[in-house]
Amino acid sequence: MMIGHIIMEPVKRFTLGIGGLSRWLFFRFLNAAIEEKYPKDLEYYLDQRNKIIDKNGFTTAEKNGFVGMFFWILFIIFTGKFE
Repeated sequence: MMIGHIIMEPVKRFTLGIGGLSRWLFFRFLNAAIEEKYPKDLEYYLDQRNKIIDKNGFTTAEKNGFVGMFFWILFIIFTGKFE
């Protein structure tokens, strides 16, 4: 049980962090390209403990998890292509 916690917790935090950073970069681009309507604060996108559900029915951690898993899948696909 302890080994799973030691291994899975950093992987989970890394996945959520990559997802949050990716969402922040994407919305910064949209703010610059289209209009200023998305939050600019990086801490908003990296806040994994916030349990507030937004109008779409997701927390920040859930949205970051979706994007983080997308990047893990892309990573697996690209490493398979370059072997």
